[in-house]
Amino acid sequence: MAPSSMLKSAILILTCAITRALSIVTLDKEAMTTNECDADTPMVVPNFKANWFKATEYCHYLGRNLVMLGSAEKQAIVAKVIEATDKVGDNSFWIGGSDLAELGNFHWHSTGTRIVWQNWNELVDAPTAGDSRRNDRCVLLGMPDGLKWIVVNCWDEYYFLCERPIFEK
Repeated sequence: MAPSSMLKSAILILTCAITRALSIVTLDKEAMTTNECDADTPMVVPNFKANWFKATEYCHYLGRNLVMLGSAEKQAIVAKVIEATDKVGDNSFWIGGSDLAELGNFHWHSTGTRIVWQNWNELVDAPTAGDSRRNDRCVLLGMPDGLKWIVVNCWDEYYFLCERPIFEK
């Protein structure tokens, strides 16, 4: 992570600690987003870019996970959340999928479940086990590509989406 990103992350962590101590909460129900520090917020888009690992770590710090997209309906909700931010446009966003454990076998990091519903970019072949893409292992939601998925290098820095953990009954 670049020094400026680390500084932004440290400032935000300090801000969250102060905000939690003061119990200040802001809420925008229309956009479905709120202050990152608000535990009741369903989904947040932090205001800095990070690699996939740091994004995962930061979401966990907030008591959340990188977002999982299991349906077109969920992806439509994510699109609305992104549109409500200042990051809409040419930005792309980390989501919680990867094939880090086994090349070509994609799972959601937070639950370990296999990715069933997919929305790969048609212009890029869907990744398979036979790929030679040893460095491209993490799933990115491409805004300029109409919210299509691509697999890129996990160490690249992008914005990301965190969501409250979903517990199956």
